[in-house]
Parts: sequence; C-alpha cells; structure tokens
Amino acid sequence: MEFLLLGLEQTINIYTILIVALSVTLGIFFGAIPGLTATLGIALILPFTYGLGPINGLAAMLGIYVGATSGGLISATLIGIPGTGASIVTTFDGYPMAQKGNANQALSLGVFASLVGGVISMIILTFVAPLLAKGALLFGPWEYFSLGIFGLTIVVSVSGGNLIKGLISASLGVFITFFGQDPVIATPRFTFGFTQLEGGFSILPTLLGFFAVSRFFSDITSKESNHSMVVMDKKYRIFPSLNLLKKSIKNLFRSSFLGTLIGILPGAGGSIASFLAYDRSKKASKTPNKFGEGHYEGVIASESANNAITGGALIPLITLGIPGDMVTAVILGGLMIHGLQPGPMLFSNNADVVGTIFVSLLLATILMFLIQSGLMRFFARIIQVPKYILLPVIILMSMVGVYSANNRIFDLGVLILFGFIGYALVENKFPLAPIILGYILGPIIESNWRLGLMTTGGDVLPFFSRPISLILLLIAVVSILYPLYKSGKAQRSI
Repeated sequence: MEFLLLGLEQTINIYTILIVALSVTLGIFFGAIPGLTATLGIALILPFTYGLGPINGLAAMLGIYVGATSGGLISATLIGIPGTGASIVTTFDGYPMAQKGNANQALSLGVFASLVGGVISMIILTFVAPLLAKGALLFGPWEYFSLGIFGLTIVVSVSGGNLIKGLISASLGVFITFFGQDPVIATPRFTFGFTQLEGGFSILPTLLGFFAVSRFFSDITSKESNHSMVVMDKKYRIFPSLNLLKKSIKNLFRSSFLGTLIGILPGAGGSIASFLAYDRSKKASKTPNKFGEGHYEGVIASESANNAITGGALIPLITLGIPGDMVTAVILGGLMIHGLQPGPMLFSNNADVVGTIFVSLLLATILMFLIQSGLMRFFARIIQVPKYILLPVIILMSMVGVYSANNRIFDLGVLILFGFIGYALVENKFPLAPIILGYILGPIIESNWRLGLMTTGGDVLPFFSRPISLILLLIAVVSILYPLYKSGKAQRSI
C-alpha cells in the first residue's frame, strides 16, 4: 500500500483540496443542469489541467466526475428531469417523494447514498482492482450479450404494472438505435439518404427529448396549477433519519457493490447499474408495490449504484488502460496529455499518480457530500419557482447543452421530435423508462450477438455453454418468470 501513502503525501495539502472542492462544486452544477454532463465538464477543463500538472490535474478531473455523477439527483428529484443519464432511475421515486412534500428527505437520502456508493467503490478500487480487472477480461461478446438480455428483464420492474405497454416502450427504444451506422461494420442503415442520420440519435437529445421536452408539453397542456411543482418538507434535515438508514443498510451495500461491478465492465455505465440495482432492490423489498410511487428504497438503490460506478469504471482504466465509460475515456485523454500511460506499468512507474487517483476519489466523494448537503437549501429554492418560468428555462438550457455536445442543429430537431413522441406516449399511459432501457441496451445486445456469431462462424452454442453467459441467461429467465409467478399467485388468492 505504498502508493496510498504517496497519494496522501501528494494530495493532502490546501492547494489540492481547494482544487478538488472547486471541481466538485462545478461538477454538481454540471450534473444538476439537464443537458450538461460530466463528460462535457471534464472536456472543458482539460486544457486548463495541463498547467496544473498531473497530480492536481487528475484531482480536478476526478472532482468533476464525482460531483456531476451525484449532482444529477437534484433535478431528478426536484423537477423530475434527470440531470444525467445515470440519474434516470432516481426520477422514478425521487420526484414522487418531492411531490408528496418530502423533497428534502429524498435529497438527503440521495446524497448520503452517493457518499456510501462512492466510498465502497473506492475501497474495492484500492484493494481488489487488479483481480477484478482480470475478471472483466473473461467477458467476451457472449457474456455481454447475456448481460444485455438480463438487463432487459428490468422492464418487468419499471413498466408501472402494465408489462405489455412496457415491452412496447422497450421495443421502441431498441428500434431507435437501428438508425445510423451499423455497430459492427459501420455501414449506414435507415438513413433514407440523410447524412445527418448516419450518426444516429445521440443519447443527450434522446434522453432530454423524452424526459424534459415531453414534460414541458404535458405541463403546458395540463389544467393543474401553474405554480411550483412540489412543496418542501416542513422540517429541514441534512442527514437522513437513523431509522431509515437502519432499514436501508442491505440496500445500500448491495446496490453499491452491484454498481462497482457494473462499472468495471467497459461500456456498461451508470444507467445500467442504476436500473439493475433498482430491479434487485424491488425484488428484495418487503413492499415492492411502493416502488415508483415515492419510495425511499428506490432513491437509495439508484444513487448508491450510479455513484459506485466512479470507482468501478476507474479499475479497468488504471489496470488495463481500458476506459470503463465515456467519462473515463476523457480522463484517459487527460492522463495521456500529462505523459502518463494507464495500464499494468502505471503501478510500478508512477505509483504516486495511482495513489493520487485513489486518494482524490475519496476526497472528492467526501467533499461532494459536504458541499451538496450544505447547498441543499439553495437547491430546494428551485421548486419555489413557478412552472411557467422554470420549464422554459430548463428547455432553453437543454437546447444549449444538446447543441454544444456535437454542434449539430439536427440534434435540436431530434430533441423536439422525441419530446412530441414522449408526450404522446405519456398521454396514453406508456412508461418512458423502458424506452431508455431499450435504447441503452439495444446496441450492446445487437453488436455482441453478431460479434459472437462472427467469432464462432455462426455457432450459437457458446452463448449457452460458456459458464458466465449461461448463468446470466438463467438469471434473466428467473427474473421474468418469478414476478409473473408472484402476480399470478396473488390473483389466485383473491
């Protein structure tokens, strides 16, 4: 553990702590504002990190990473619009809690769960990173395909009691991914002669179209009051109650471990981790019927899992030089700017840098909790703004964020198009969460199915004969059949 001592020596000073604190604060705002992401935040500060040197530059990037990942819960809870893709699942219960007058409780639970998830992932990162990274190498296209199929079984949990409509929504999400380039051979498909469609539908305009713009259309056509969306708790509380925490210990640790493990798998990401953690928590809960109606367990599962991604995604980056998600891909670029090459030799050649990554991640997680808890009163004032003022501002910021990501007017059209589609679906009682689930998992399933077949010359047997792939498929079957069995049993007992 010599590298940890070197990291402490390099990081624990006023200058570095101040850099991390400022970066975390900036990251929280990037995460809280729909349309701005951790990836964009790190990309913007990347040129400035060169002047800070490798130690402080890395600390700044990790600060934004941690802050933005947690910051997404603010808008997800207070206005029902996910600030980042990783906070989609937080809207399922966080916003209903806020509507019931428990906005502060939802925020305090979410921030505390973020702290626990981040700390657990950092501990795993420190002690078992090399072993877990080697385990991730066992995943070939067959295992990733089975993981995607397993992920789709979560449709049962997020369909709001109507499985048929949930499956239709998930199928629509998968269908959206067919537009653009083929994920294996990069041949354009379903472009209809439009060159702009060759890039497909990017995640940012797709996500914000379904969740932000559709919400805008729903609210302007609603006959309900046009004042603030939710009311704040009468009692202000920074820490969640001990009673709730005692009930949530298993959920916290299970979701944090699951988030870390998903983070290790390159390309999986916080969205999948949150969906899986939410699904596991719902199945393990004594009150699964409360999920989606403002249940604290749903907020804890989502936030602990998506923040555990931060440590998990760094494991393959540090040990193998493989980024775990889009954010760590940008961090990889930052490391290379400073003349550092992630991989096995990083531990022997740059032990101080490895130690800095570990200590900075822990420091950023702790500062995230302190800063976000301290600013909670400020964030809570957002909900006092009337909807007719707040929603147009959100739409404007979403449009700026969407355009700045790729500098394409086309993406603004996608944003509005999916806003109309999302509005039509909501009005007809179709859940939106399965659409995003299908959108995220569609390319993983399709590309790995085809890669697996290409590798074996068309033989499908490895999908069922490789141990990890088979186990995931069996769990997927159980995940679908067990809730249906419970539902049928409950109906027969009536």
